[in-house]
Amino acid sequence: MGRWIPDDAVSFLQALIQIDSTNPPGNEAQVAERIASRLEQTGIQIQRIPLAKGRENLVARWGRGKRKLLFCGHMDTVTLGDREGWSVPPFAGKMIENRLYGRGASDMKSGLAAMVLALESLADRGAEPQGEILLLATAGEEVDSCGARCYVQHGGMEGVDGMVIGEPTGEKIAIGHKGALWLEVSTRGRTAHGSMPEQGVNAITHLLYLAQILEKMGLRWRYEDEILGEESMALTQIHGGVQTNVIPDRAILTVDIRTVPPREHAKLVREVEERLGKARHAFPTLDFTVRTLLNRPAMITPPEDPLIQLALELKGEDEGKVFGVPYYTDGSVLNADRHIPTLIYGPGEIALAHQPDEWVDIEAYQRAITFYQELALRFFQNK
Repeated sequence: MGRWIPDDAVSFLQALIQIDSTNPPGNEAQVAERIASRLEQTGIQIQRIPLAKGRENLVARWGRGKRKLLFCGHMDTVTLGDREGWSVPPFAGKMIENRLYGRGASDMKSGLAAMVLALESLADRGAEPQGEILLLATAGEEVDSCGARCYVQHGGMEGVDGMVIGEPTGEKIAIGHKGALWLEVSTRGRTAHGSMPEQGVNAITHLLYLAQILEKMGLRWRYEDEILGEESMALTQIHGGVQTNVIPDRAILTVDIRTVPPREHAKLVREVEERLGKARHAFPTLDFTVRTLLNRPAMITPPEDPLIQLALELKGEDEGKVFGVPYYTDGSVLNADRHIPTLIYGPGEIALAHQPDEWVDIEAYQRAITFYQELALRFFQNK
């Protein structure tokens, strides 16, 4: 097909970065409007799906045929954190040498923009594939994947034969990601004067004991996957107490567990509850609950799958050059049963995601446009 990159590829990405779509609150509708206004000029079918005020998904379609290839990218970004950590304006889309800076430059407006321009190029040049190409731009991936969940609930994934997610991989071929299970463990006690602790039930004391049990669990049960690596468990937040001279009646901690196949999250939650329940031998008055805050299964596609083999061929690499990413993606919602072959590939760098002074290499971004074009056309040649 040859290399095709529009003259305004950089300014288009700058325009997306200049839209503040930090989540919360999201504001993805403005990003969707910018994408739609561009693609509508090519005759590509566009559907904008409202989710809430200022929030929506966008679906673009090109081509006809029984087989479907879905490109997916999210329109929201994480918040800025401490602005003092930024040496460049986060929403200016500033160019410095060959890098474009701004929130979302790496995660993942560069990947999304590259997908948009790849689809636009196919339509502009009349290069119709032997199937249907879909572009799904989602809302909410950085918090609750509300856009992906809505798309699944309305049957959007029916008949999809392959999926490409444009998250940052540094132009490497990623075939999966770890699962994420976030739990909240809370304990309840009874307040009393700080000078008379025996009159109360100390929720913090109980919680600290449970935290030790969780730490021991994390050392014992880990699975390991050749591609995705080892499972992990981290205690990430702890809150409790009213004031210094009051025995606390409530305490909360959160746990971030990252999993690999064949881990079953529901079974693991039950195991956590059972292990913590044994603490009642030490604290008969123990009252605790375990609540699931986030549940994203691990996802992995076999390296020998035709979609992965095609990606490796386009990159000129062998099967040993595949890897997994540590973060989770909308793919764990869109492809929860892992039946759809999925490639994760984007121009952004993993290490720059969620960081101040986030940037993307312009040449990597331009190469991604060409990569997505070629992948889209050749995918349908593999029966």
